[in-house]
Amino acid sequence: MKKIDAFALTNVILFVLLCVFRYYARFVQYRGAAYIGEFFVYAAVIMAGIAILWYVFRHYEFETSTLLLVQLGILMHFSGAFVIVDNHRLYDQVLFGLRYDKYVHFVNAFAATLLISRLFQIQKIALTRSNNVFVVLVVLGLGAVIEIVEYMVVLTVPANGVGGYDNNMQDLMANLAGASSFMLAKYLWGWRAGPKLSQPASLGLNSLSPVTVKPRVIDPP
Repeated sequence: MKKIDAFALTNVILFVLLCVFRYYARFVQYRGAAYIGEFFVYAAVIMAGIAILWYVFRHYEFETSTLLLVQLGILMHFSGAFVIVDNHRLYDQVLFGLRYDKYVHFVNAFAATLLISRLFQIQKIALTRSNNVFVVLVVLGLGAVIEIVEYMVVLTVPANGVGGYDNNMQDLMANLAGASSFMLAKYLWGWRAGPKLSQPASLGLNSLSPVTVKPRVIDPP
């Protein structure tokens, strides 16, 4: 079993157990039975997301540190739903002027940028400045997909707990901060997404160097 297989299986089991024993009851308790439709939408999206990510990434090798960072973001999400502070969910708490969920977005965007950078490495795509910008845009796009899902919940679930436009923009800004922070950390401390990949075997010629062809000398008859 690969690391990514164990990672996906662990999170499927974790999510199912939390839904059965805690998430469902907590959701009804703190959001009310009228919000239960929202719960099933999120549950379906999360399970589909795990399956899709596993299918796409199962052919690649990832560092344990990368998977642990992604797992940290997942655990922060679950903690926001289950940890109770002053009779309120951690997600509803404001820490240093920001709601807890903004920190979750930040960490997940940081981890996603590391993950996408690793995929670039695997595909042997040089992480130039322009490609680093592209990686950040990919992460922002993934975050925007989450916001689109939340908007679909607003349209289809009458009683929902999704925030308004201001909340969505703050989520996207937290994603941008997380992705940019990874790029800054990589620049300052040389943080690499994974082990240095071996280069293709040389053919004996430097492809960037001009090839000197010596003229053939033909002996006179």
